[in-house]
Amino acid sequence: MNLQPKILSNAFLINGYTPAVDMILVILCILLLLLLRETFIRRSRLFLLFRTCIALLLIAAFSNSCFYYTVLYFDSDTTLCILRAIYHSSLLLIFCLYAAYLKILIGIPGKTGHIMNIFLYSLYIIFAVVDALSPVLGYSFYRDSSGAWHDNLYLKPFTIAYGIYMAFIFFLLLYYHKRIPTSLFHMLVIVQFICVFLVCAENYFGSNTFLAITFLLPIMVILYMVHGSSYSIKTGALNADSLNEYLNQQASIQISTYYMCLRFDTDSEYVMPDELGKLFFNFWNGYFKNGLLFHPSTDFFVLAIDVSDIRNADKIAQDMIQNDFKRHFETYKLPYKIVMFNHLDFCENLEQFYELFNFFAEPMELNNFRSCDTADYKSFHDMKYLSAQLKDIAENGSLDDKRVLVYCQPVRNVNAGNYDTAEALMRLNLKDTGMVYPNRFIPLAEKNGYIHKLSMIILNKTCRAIREFQDEGYQLSRVSVNLSISELSNKNFMEEFRQIVERNGVDFHTIAVELTESRNDTEYELVLDRVMQFKSLGVCTYLDDFGTGYSNFDRILSLKLDVVKFDRSLLLMANKDENSQFILNYFSTAFKKLGYKVLYEGVETDEQETICVNSHADYLQGFKFSKPIPIEELKNFLSPIQE
Repeated sequence: MNLQPKILSNAFLINGYTPAVDMILVILCILLLLLLRETFIRRSRLFLLFRTCIALLLIAAFSNSCFYYTVLYFDSDTTLCILRAIYHSSLLLIFCLYAAYLKILIGIPGKTGHIMNIFLYSLYIIFAVVDALSPVLGYSFYRDSSGAWHDNLYLKPFTIAYGIYMAFIFFLLLYYHKRIPTSLFHMLVIVQFICVFLVCAENYFGSNTFLAITFLLPIMVILYMVHGSSYSIKTGALNADSLNEYLNQQASIQISTYYMCLRFDTDSEYVMPDELGKLFFNFWNGYFKNGLLFHPSTDFFVLAIDVSDIRNADKIAQDMIQNDFKRHFETYKLPYKIVMFNHLDFCENLEQFYELFNFFAEPMELNNFRSCDTADYKSFHDMKYLSAQLKDIAENGSLDDKRVLVYCQPVRNVNAGNYDTAEALMRLNLKDTGMVYPNRFIPLAEKNGYIHKLSMIILNKTCRAIREFQDEGYQLSRVSVNLSISELSNKNFMEEFRQIVERNGVDFHTIAVELTESRNDTEYELVLDRVMQFKSLGVCTYLDDFGTGYSNFDRILSLKLDVVKFDRSLLLMANKDENSQFILNYFSTAFKKLGYKVLYEGVETDEQETICVNSHADYLQGFKFSKPIPIEELKNFLSPIQE
């Protein structure tokens, strides 16, 4: 077919082609790429393939428009050949990537997918090379002896490849249709039929104006049905995936960002009414026009502000809360917490972001806000470091881990007048923070499931110390170790406990275990079962922290423990109030008559010691006698065994 230009209705047409459609397509592709950039869709492999297809379509449409103007205004054979090769190779490559996209979306197995890739890209290379060489070899697209260009729309390599690729796409969709959501399958099949119809119709009329458009139609279906819009119409906010991607991008490019986070602390899932959603959006927008609003869950909002644009963001945020926020939201009676902080370099995804917010929000009172500072960031950083160390200790598995230290507090035997027992205490000695005390790491270890490994390390090192004291001739009745109720549920707990004690060659009666009061029926049954197992081994059992919170006296008695430790809070009250002293004496007398030993902890003064002795104390523990010391120093309190 001759490519000589003709004039029709004041518009230049070449083979029925007009560049207006391709130029519109170029604009649409640019717009789509900008939209994808601004919506923070998760940058998965699917998304990257999808975006690459749009970019290739942009290149194809632009090169085809340039081809038109080169025919019209320039006489450059080389340019024509290059532009045509770019146009066809870009469209064929879109087919390859589209098939690869469907392969991932469908979930085709690895070996089959690998063979498919070889087929697709081999086909692409063959037809792209043959199509590019057609002007040189004189077929399909060529220039005759008179200087006129010809383009055979039916026999050119691109048309053949187009048919093969389209057949392959139909095969994928139909063969694996059960792996594709029904609505998506229907739309993709329909749009493929429309594309085939357009191409066949154009070839029949000797035109190729809408060829590139047929590649846009499947892209539009996928954009809408797979990747979708990440904005909420109700609030103007982006969704959870968008926030996750935004955090990932911020971490990679290290832009200084200020976050203002709001959480409604309701007992049930909260559904925001439309009027509150609009108010919320207008509210943020009035103060931070350049901020990005995210709504990752029903009760959580995040405003992200580029600090380079608004350098006094923290002051503006606090003014907004004080002047407007409380007044507006009092109408809705919603309990809330607001936390404001700068982007931290180790906050790279939504999970870490939630962890950061919860760390700052947990100690806050309701209907309040908190602006974090350097000290807060350091505290969170220390917590993260501590969590990582605890995890490493647990996963390392060594019972001799040097980071876990055994301290102890000597316990005075009132009747014997000496120190023959002690309580083992945990400490951590970490490279970056030095000594870490239990109040910092025990709750963290219990929360993350690392407490059992720490307990077993302490048990192992305590047994070893007992063995050494006995070998050196010191009198030591027992040393107690603290156990968390959560770790008692481990089915291998008792066997592991027994093996550690036996491995160190000490008698079970030289070890005591301290247990806290169970808080529900399940915990009670578990503790009761473990206490019976400990007693069968000869292990002494303590009830720790008696008097803190609610104490079920019947349950305590039914456990048949050996020693009851009165919490320091009872002693402090008895030291100030006669009624409290009466209650203390009443409980101690009851335990004494029932055959329990009574231990008072937290004794610091002579007056407190007197109160304890008068309240049937068998053992005394506290700073009056000794602060916690490394267990190696316990020998300074022990008496030698009498020959």
